[in-house]
Amino acid sequence: MEKKLTVEEVTELITKTFTPSYVATEEGQAHLNRTGKAVTNESLNKRKESQRKTLAGIAFNKQLAKVASDQAKVEELLILKEEWITKYIAKHYESDED
Repeated sequence: MEKKLTVEEVTELITKTFTPSYVATEEGQAHLNRTGKAVTNESLNKRKESQRKTLAGIAFNKQLAKVASDQAKVEELLILKEEWITKYIAKHYESDED
């Protein structure tokens, strides 16, 4: 399991781990930039994935409301909920990946 570090812990870790001479070099600065970009991209990707699941869940609930008067359709839709949400995300957001 990953440990979530606080800003203070990360700052302390970097201060103790990286020496000023390494950070001052082009190689050191490039490494820090890559690390920062990777952390930012991971956070953005997680947020994007979470947002898409939320929006797909809302769309699923709307679809469920449309068929609410037919119990058989409601049961069928509930059984296929995860598949429906996965297909919805693929249909609406697949082209956004590029």
